[in-house]
Amino acid sequence: MARRPIDDGDWNLAFLFPAEVAEARDRIGLAILPLAPVEWHGPHIAMGCDPLLAHAFARRLASELRCPYFPPLYVGTERERRPETVRALGFSGAEHIEGMDFPANSVGSAYLREETFALVVRDTLTVLFDRFRFRFVAIVNGHGAENQSAVLNRLCAEMNAPRTRLMWVYPGFPRSLIAGSIGHATAAECSMLEATWPGCVELSRLPSSGPLRNVDFAIVDGDTFDGKPTPGFTVREREDPRLHTDPADGRRFMEEAVVEVVAEIRATLLAR
Repeated sequence: MARRPIDDGDWNLAFLFPAEVAEARDRIGLAILPLAPVEWHGPHIAMGCDPLLAHAFARRLASELRCPYFPPLYVGTERERRPETVRALGFSGAEHIEGMDFPANSVGSAYLREETFALVVRDTLTVLFDRFRFRFVAIVNGHGAENQSAVLNRLCAEMNAPRTRLMWVYPGFPRSLIAGSIGHATAAECSMLEATWPGCVELSRLPSSGPLRNVDFAIVDGDTFDGKPTPGFTVREREDPRLHTDPADGRRFMEEAVVEVVAEIRATLLAR
């Protein structure tokens, strides 16, 4: 008999039988919902980076908590960058740039309109709460856009009265990393993706040496997002994916974050 994903600790709801879903629902009442858009992450990373990381983290959380996770939603939203952010990236400031869709990119990203994203997530939550009758949902949000976070915060406020039943977290970033701004397509993200989905990072697609200019590759370090670019508007050495991508670091980040987020879910949702 063929092994099923759940035999290996993968609680993807799509592969569970109805009785298994009902047993988990009645036992713990929790479902996990991973989501993020397909998005440009430089030439060296598969475009599904964000939802793939959300999927991997949801899978680990579900295995730890023995609860189902909903099949990942490859959806997300973005807005235009503020002029001061555009200038910090190395542009003039007059350009209209949505998310990570820089003019030099060869393809665009799959951003939904904010209102469409909100409707998709709200309806999916309604399915989980009202049709599957889960009591709690934890969203694993793989995309850091300000307006995406704002949508999720509004949904939490809407659905958490009179009791808390919904929360959201980022995937795989322990508090030691979240304390600062997270870079985009830099070493930390590459390390986590290579640790969880081997083959989705190919550093040979980047120049072997020389600076990585933000405007050329749409690879951006955390300090630049905070408005502190380098003089040449390049990725800092400490976040250069060519120098510091290490799957061992990615596995460590993920496991540290699993411990932290499981404790947060237990305290926020399950301790009632």
